Amino acid sequence: MTSRNRSNSDKTASLNLPLPTKKAAKILPKKTAPSQKIFYSIVHTIPGRIRFRIPLLARDTEYANQLKLAIESDPRVTNVRANPKAASIVINYKVGVISDNQMREHLVNLIQTAQDVVLPKEVMAKSIVGTIFDALINLIDSTRKLNQARNVIVYRRVRTDVWERILSTSRSIIKRLKSATMFILPNKRWRLRGNGGINSQPLKLKSASEPEPV
Repeated sequence: MTSRNRSNSDKTASLNLPLPTKKAAKILPKKTAPSQKIFYSIVHTIPGRIRFRIPLLARDTEYANQLKLAIESDPRVTNVRANPKAASIVINYKVGVISDNQMREHLVNLIQTAQDVVLPKEVMAKSIVGTIFDALINLIDSTRKLNQARNVIVYRRVRTDVWERILSTSRSIIKRLKSATMFILPNKRWRLRGNGGINSQPLKLKSASEPEPV
């Protein structure tokens, strides 16, 4: 009898125990997905010039623009030509400032981290203006093709009508405006700012003439 009463009292005590509050629950921090590794290969290299093949360039337009602008922002780089269709990018750089191996390592680092880089507003503004002009030129080209197709259907031949002259003149004016605007906008040689803890410090490259630390 005594044991039965004791067991009942234990059950009652266990039922009266306070339940843990939600605040006491441990909240695990969300794990951020690591940046994907960018695959690349070096197609050709000579002093002052290197060509990479990067398959992602053909699949991701945003990454292609980020990488091009990131490389252009390096004062050692003199010219950048990206060809997304061929998944390749050619970089020309100043010879003698740093060694070719150091420059190659720097460019490989930019290939891997370009998707995490936040570019300065001045560089982004230049890119946006160029994109707007390109969109206008593409719109005019599409309108010209429609007008030429209409002329073929109506007149059974290709003819230069008033609309063709207007569109052709407009295209030339917009191209000149684009060239002038891109020239007037601030120079694109700006230091990149890091995104959070990634690339918060610019990569320090040592001059080729600088002695090795002892």
